[in-house]
Amino acid sequence: MIRRAPPVALLLWFAAASSALACDPLDGIDAYVQEAMERWQVPGLAIAVVKDGEVVLSRGYGLRQIGVDSAVTTDTVFPIASCTKSFTACCIAMLVDDGVLNWDDPVRQHLPEFKVADSYVSEHVAIRDLLCHRTGLVRGDLIGMSGGFNHEELLGRIQFLPQAKPFRTKVTYNNLMYTVLGEIVSRKSGMPWEEFVETRIFEPLEMDSSTCKPGAVPGSRLATRHRLYDGALRPLREPATDIMFPAGGIHSTVGDMVSWLRLHLQLGRRAESQIVSEQAIREMHALQQAIPVRWRPDSRVYDARFMGTGLGWYVRDYRGRKLIQHGGAWGAEMALIPEEDLAIVVLSNRDLNGLVWMLIYDVIDAYVVGPERAWDKGGKKWDFWLRIGGPEAYGRDRREMLAELQQSRKPDTQPTLSLKEYAGTYRSTLYCDLEVQVVDGRLHVQFGEYSAPLDHWDHDRFYGRGVIETYLDWLVEFRITDEGDVEGLEFINVGWREPDERFVFTR
Repeated sequence: MIRRAPPVALLLWFAAASSALACDPLDGIDAYVQEAMERWQVPGLAIAVVKDGEVVLSRGYGLRQIGVDSAVTTDTVFPIASCTKSFTACCIAMLVDDGVLNWDDPVRQHLPEFKVADSYVSEHVAIRDLLCHRTGLVRGDLIGMSGGFNHEELLGRIQFLPQAKPFRTKVTYNNLMYTVLGEIVSRKSGMPWEEFVETRIFEPLEMDSSTCKPGAVPGSRLATRHRLYDGALRPLREPATDIMFPAGGIHSTVGDMVSWLRLHLQLGRRAESQIVSEQAIREMHALQQAIPVRWRPDSRVYDARFMGTGLGWYVRDYRGRKLIQHGGAWGAEMALIPEEDLAIVVLSNRDLNGLVWMLIYDVIDAYVVGPERAWDKGGKKWDFWLRIGGPEAYGRDRREMLAELQQSRKPDTQPTLSLKEYAGTYRSTLYCDLEVQVVDGRLHVQFGEYSAPLDHWDHDRFYGRGVIETYLDWLVEFRITDEGDVEGLEFINVGWREPDERFVFTR
């Protein structure tokens, strides 16, 4: 029997398929990441990739702290910041599985003393609303940042939170509501949120390097957070005082985070154990509250066609696929593309950098469109990501707002009163006391653990550089009565373009 040779086209197809199988999509990533870290001024970074159930990349780059011989490895512990929210959502999911609560239960059903400024919202807000950020409440982040409250006092201050937007009308991100969720976890499980996370998530997933107690991490393994201080990269000057741990308190490694992301790709299973139900995983990954997008045929590939919040996650599309992701402002990002059986986590030690965002999309591109596109630094890709998340982007809003304020500043004006008459204690129903003092002929403001000098701006306004955050300044205006008394003050955050609240303090 004479066998015919296969058609040339078929041979070429087999050759191309064999070549594609032999090609490593992540080939070239090392040089790419190292050069990118220099451009983005990121001292240290670790990345891990899971594809088709296997860890295909787990690697560390750079230093845990600049100026110190401290190489980043896959065992380096980083703060994952707001990626923590996905863990808190999973805690709630486990309690749903246990039958002790439901997603749509009113918060007051499990936390009777819960209330906010709006009585209707207090009565009707549900657990699901907190998880997908649609309460409409102001963020109130300064409650946790001031360092003036313990956990119980923080929860008590929530009663003064006003609405930024109408209830259930749009996504209004809120860390405080995740603190409330953590309290619900504690009440319904009988153990603190930290203990629940450790026993129900870390232990069964063997996330042995993950912790809710960063002070317990040996210094030789802990990545130091860095920030840009007036253009210079330095270690964080003061430790974080944020006590909203269920919103952002977990520290972990890329190795441990691989176990976390695998759990989600495998719909709640680990080996033979169902850690959390498939139904609960799908509910967390489902779009709950849409964020309006204005996609056009000429939009960039990175522009979403749909976007919104899940439960502890953000949900959007990328290259025609559903992308489930969350980031942390201290330099973390994680993402899942279930239909590609693909997950990526990037942890770094420079706050508010966009390199971690870009690398997520690069890895996706490596598998979806090919490594030639993924690891190409040409075109406009790096320009785009540097513009929105590079060193020059850090503090851009502050610089621009300051320039705008300079245009309306009234030169050659004097304060209405002597400096000592502005000194005193100023109070807010929502926040801790704000102290104003005269030190060496200058006003100084003290807010919780933070302090800074206030220099005269114009009339009864004074300017403070980086009172709490290096990318936010304060412009403080003292309110003077007709009788010449100081009745209070209000400050704006120079660098916060669209504030959701007014910061008003009375004397």
